[in-house]
Amino acid sequence: MSWLSHRGLLSLLVAPALVLASSAPAVDIWTVGVDNTRQGWNKFETVLKPANVPGLRKIRDFPVDEKIDVSPLVVGDKLYVFTMTNTAYVFDVNTGAELVKRQLAVPFDPADVANPPGKGMDLHNMYRHWGITATPVVDVATNTLYVTTFGKPDAASQNIERNNMVWVLDATTLSDKSPPALIAGHADNGGGEIANGVTTPYQKMRAGLGLLTDLDGNRALVISFSINGENPNGPGHGFLVAYDVRGLHRQVGFTPTPAIWNVTPGGGAGGVWMSGSGPAIDGVDIYLATGNGMDPGSMAGNFAESFVKLRYAAGTADVNNGKPTLTVVDYWGAFSDFERRDGAAPQDRQAAQDQDLGSAGVILIPARGNLIGGGKDGILYNLNKDNLGKNTWDPHFNLPFVATYLPNAPNGAAGLPTATTANPNWPIIKLNRNLPAQTPNGKSYHIHGTPVYMEQANSGVLFVWGENERLKAYNYDFATMRITSFSAQGTQVASGDDPGMPGGRLIISSNGSKPRTGVVWGTYPVLGDANSKVVPGALVAYDATLAANGKLKQLFHSKPGELGFFAKYSTPVVANGKVYVGTFSNKVVQYGL
Repeated sequence: MSWLSHRGLLSLLVAPALVLASSAPAVDIWTVGVDNTRQGWNKFETVLKPANVPGLRKIRDFPVDEKIDVSPLVVGDKLYVFTMTNTAYVFDVNTGAELVKRQLAVPFDPADVANPPGKGMDLHNMYRHWGITATPVVDVATNTLYVTTFGKPDAASQNIERNNMVWVLDATTLSDKSPPALIAGHADNGGGEIANGVTTPYQKMRAGLGLLTDLDGNRALVISFSINGENPNGPGHGFLVAYDVRGLHRQVGFTPTPAIWNVTPGGGAGGVWMSGSGPAIDGVDIYLATGNGMDPGSMAGNFAESFVKLRYAAGTADVNNGKPTLTVVDYWGAFSDFERRDGAAPQDRQAAQDQDLGSAGVILIPARGNLIGGGKDGILYNLNKDNLGKNTWDPHFNLPFVATYLPNAPNGAAGLPTATTANPNWPIIKLNRNLPAQTPNGKSYHIHGTPVYMEQANSGVLFVWGENERLKAYNYDFATMRITSFSAQGTQVASGDDPGMPGGRLIISSNGSKPRTGVVWGTYPVLGDANSKVVPGALVAYDATLAANGKLKQLFHSKPGELGFFAKYSTPVVANGKVYVGTFSNKVVQYGL
């Protein structure tokens, strides 16, 4: 499936006079991160550009019933919003009218005692409802909305009884196209099953949903699970689940029987959460980053703290209920192999420091061969997507480098190594150098918001905004596939003078590679730790390709208090001349000219 859907294509065939008289066709943002590459780049934005973004203003609020913990979606003239009461909304983007809403499941209060002390679903008591926590996905071709919920079976159920459900909805009416299905079953590679009912520890759905299409046109819905309470030895695991959508729609020969892959079948944890980003998808290949847990260097067949490449194969009618398959075809174990080189014990030392790799999502540059991602160590990894290397760095394009802050020697500018031979002090060897006690200012510089990427005529630019820091821009070279140099940084410091998480959440818009059209947008906590409390947020925009003296040109900043409270897992959306920002103030805010 293409990563942007041009809704004008069908109209061009059936009503050419109308299309010729209209403006450019609308762009659909049907998944988190714009498309399956997760680059966060809407390259069909023909309205907003650096010349007019300074004139941006708030147009309206779209009010909802609770906090928004996922990204909004825009398809045609419809805005889709999902809340922590398991409620889906559809609004008209032009009038603000609420077209339809539906509560899919009964939410629960996450401040419970169902888990050991300190391991409840909401450690910081920020929520009173828990519901839709993974950004849904719209299949524009079939007008189908896929949503997952985590809630009580019914209103009379105990608060400790929760089910993971997948819903198949008409994207216009929110009515069921097919009955909802319980996401359940034992992993195909062993080691456990997805927790439902009163089973503990619970899974969490944080990563956005994915929609895959194979060469035969068969689609798959991809769902990721993290784990509540991270124990490298178990119990509890991260999972990746894939449904052949023919099963979800109960087509003849198919039932909703998913492929289930356990990240840590011989150990524990290994959550797939990526701060709300979705797995990157290229054809039938699915790329993801995993969090704390048993890693491949500590126990073969376990894939915590790793970049992983899975291959999907569609089911066959009347064979095993039409169940599809997921197979590991490649991986790179980020930490354990390199830690051995500086004398560390083989056990997952990163887990003890909560430095999980999978705190941010991954992005693909398919035409050039890159898989790029980073985690709580503040380091960017630029991998060869076609050869992840398993336990060696040899196939890859850059040595890992500190990207979220400007570090001290022996690193080059912005942490980029100045030579190709590994130095013992570089992060590829001594990863724990980036714990707060060893950083220049004694702060943490995690990557939570997934990096974003855009291309100009002759080169690319990559942006990352770590916590307690400014937005950073890096230059990318087409010929070498390398991130070659630090370019510039923004003005605003995430969390201000009151340190905290999670940094900024980014998106890019441009009119292709046309000069002077690129804008990088970010939402960020203005002051304080958005991980442990509700704090004010803001929207800021910078010129994506114009910098001077190491500083990006700021184009726009929302007025104080205008946006409301920052939503830590909600990425802004830029579509058709408008900007949409989900908030913890029970609303989506729309900006435009």
